[in-house]
Amino acid sequence: MEALYRRASGAKKRPNQEPVTRDAYGFVVKPEHVEAYRRNAPMYVDEEAERATRWDAFLAQNDNGNDDAKDGARTLDALVRILDARAARGSGDDASEESDEERELRSLVAGGVPMALRGRCWQIFARVKERRRDGWFRKLLIAAGETGETGETAATETTEDLSKDEGDGDEEDAVERALASLVDATCDAAAADDDRTAVPDAPRAAAPDVHDSQDVLAAPDRHAFRRVCKQIDKDLPRTFPGHPLLDGIGRDALRRVLRAYALHNPAVGYCQGTNFLAALLLLLMEEEPAFWCLGALVEDILPGYYGNTMLASAVDQAVLRTLVDRRFPRVGAALDDAGAPLAAVTGSWFLTLYVNHLPWEVALRVWDVLLFERTRRVLFQTALALIDVNAKRVVEAGRSDRLMECAVSIAPSQFDGSELLVVATCGAHADVSWSEIMSLYKSKHAELTTAGVDGTANGRNNLGASVSASPTSQLATVGGSGSFGCGANGGASGG
Repeated sequence: MEALYRRASGAKKRPNQEPVTRDAYGFVVKPEHVEAYRRNAPMYVDEEAERATRWDAFLAQNDNGNDDAKDGARTLDALVRILDARAARGSGDDASEESDEERELRSLVAGGVPMALRGRCWQIFARVKERRRDGWFRKLLIAAGETGETGETAATETTEDLSKDEGDGDEEDAVERALASLVDATCDAAAADDDRTAVPDAPRAAAPDVHDSQDVLAAPDRHAFRRVCKQIDKDLPRTFPGHPLLDGIGRDALRRVLRAYALHNPAVGYCQGTNFLAALLLLLMEEEPAFWCLGALVEDILPGYYGNTMLASAVDQAVLRTLVDRRFPRVGAALDDAGAPLAAVTGSWFLTLYVNHLPWEVALRVWDVLLFERTRRVLFQTALALIDVNAKRVVEAGRSDRLMECAVSIAPSQFDGSELLVVATCGAHADVSWSEIMSLYKSKHAELTTAGVDGTANGRNNLGASVSASPTSQLATVGGSGSFGCGANGGASGG
């Protein structure tokens, strides 16, 4: 791991350009954050070694005498057993009901999942084995015009006619490739994940039965699906451009997952933004597990976020603003004085699950907790912790008319993930419960929907402010509402 951080310090440069600095996961570090990243890289190395030791000890202690390992990797059966017990007990905020094992596991997850285990653990947290239906992903790939095995596109009208519909003229510049050694190192961390056992959790709606798949896959609206494919193809080179694992084969895998999911969940279709979620999953696991993990995120954790409206996202932002006003009244007052909607900053934090906002080492830590808890609670806790750590800066910036500039910068500059997660999940905001969030959600949902339905200007302005103020207005939904015929939204999307 230490070598990975060292070798991520630079990549080939073009003439008259400074060397590109990449982090240990292959992502570009912005020039203004290079020095901060380099200062924190040794801390990341130490933390990774420490968490690997702690996890290994925990798994060894709780493996019930099972020392079997595949390809040298320790079995994660202990996680399955602990989470099975949690599912049987039922979800809730009462930590007193947790077993000692579960409490220790929760602490380990808050401290970060080791890079070598992350892909396998995420599949267990997301219940991939329970969600998976034999043959379903393959059927979706065939219907989408993909072979599903070789990665080549089948010769169907879906792809043949893409160039016949509308001219694009929006070609992306070629992206630079990172060091080949970085590819190898990152690939090693994502190995051996496809046949691990996942854990059942709370009851959920059953996935489509593959034996009933003909109604779903037979003769879809090809013209509308071509539009979906066209938008996906346009977004592929924009998804983590230059990342070594998302060029070539990796980009083909991303296309297949997104096309398959658009068919699998026609109520969502394809929404710009889910490409980043799917791409991150593909860095840590194979295509089919990534597909089912994407379903867990979109359907279970963020229901209603990625559709033709942004009501669910807007309600969450109204809930967050209430929590901010309660905990940081001076920050709330500064936002009001500056006329700056909180959602203009935090809306995209939630929609992207902090991808492209927090430094990657920190964003992955948030995802660890998100998938483990299977609720959006950590999204609220992380937002509150970011405001908490930077509250003084934000208030002072408001006095000099620099509030938005300051607010936008606080997430990208938060390189200390341990500090952030301690404040969010163990410290000042550990008392933010899912039941409290849901109670606020119900009241804010009623306020926004009532205001929107009765047509009052104030109600519509409140809803519009929560939606359109977010810098996610580049997101567009293609498809959605049960068919692919709705077309591009043209505005922000998210449920």
